[in-house]
Amino acid sequence: MTLTQLRYVLALARHGSFGKAARHCLVAQPTLSIQIQKLEQELGVEIFDRRRNPVTLTEPGKKVEAHARRILDEADSLLEEFAQESGEVRGRVRLGIIPTVSS
Repeated sequence: MTLTQLRYVLALARHGSFGKAARHCLVAQPTLSIQIQKLEQELGVEIFDRRRNPVTLTEPGKKVEAHARRILDEADSLLEEFAQESGEVRGRVRLGIIPTVSS
């Protein structure tokens, strides 16, 4: 189990679509799908009901989502704590560029 896999679970739960979740996470859709499948295999549960549109959490998936939120909050808190001690500035920067500038 990786923090990245847990982030993918939260993104898919939020967006309800593999494509939208992958775009949000800035990865290819197959990458996100494979990582979620690996996590499901490791845990031995189906996290998402893929037969529905939008994709929804199963009952075990709701437990996974709750744990993922807590784990990621703690991981972020740990990183932030040590970044503050070292004087580092941490976080994400997203940059949008209009198509004419990027070509």
